[in-house]
Amino acid sequence: MSVRTFSRVVFIFLIGCWVVCAASQKDPLYKVPAEKRERLGDRLRDYVKENKNRDWERLYDLVSDTGRGKVDRARFIQLMNVGHGRDFANYPDLLEFHADRTEANDTQFDIYGCGKAAREGEDYNGIALIHAVFEDDNWFFTGWTFVGGDCDQLLDKEWKPPAPMKWTQPMDELRGVR
Repeated sequence: MSVRTFSRVVFIFLIGCWVVCAASQKDPLYKVPAEKRERLGDRLRDYVKENKNRDWERLYDLVSDTGRGKVDRARFIQLMNVGHGRDFANYPDLLEFHADRTEANDTQFDIYGCGKAAREGEDYNGIALIHAVFEDDNWFFTGWTFVGGDCDQLLDKEWKPPAPMKWTQPMDELRGVR
């Protein structure tokens, strides 16, 4: 192979690496298998929307089996109404979520981004995490939480998420329910 041919091969390889790296930086879900990524994005938008709208009936259909525990739809709606009251609330309402990056967590995914929530008229902003699982041939969510830190930290490419959480229990609102 001539030096000129070798140089072209190296150049093409470097361009290919740059394209792959650039694509991964633009798509916060790039670690999710490509054939499942678009559906996850759609379901994630629905999950945030139903939280914001406090449409617990529709949210039920987006929560994973683990996230629901043994709670049926009627009890889920009742517990969510109790936990997310307007004047008194034990839990914040997720209003916005802008995905920034995704990390594999066993065979599931933790999606980190900038979140906005409200509880009893107080707004909260910061780095949030939504846990996604692929079950029954679709995407579902086990829950969400703030993980600490200001959203500006996500601009730092060196930012590392905290240790992975264990998502083996129902959502906080549903724990301890029989």
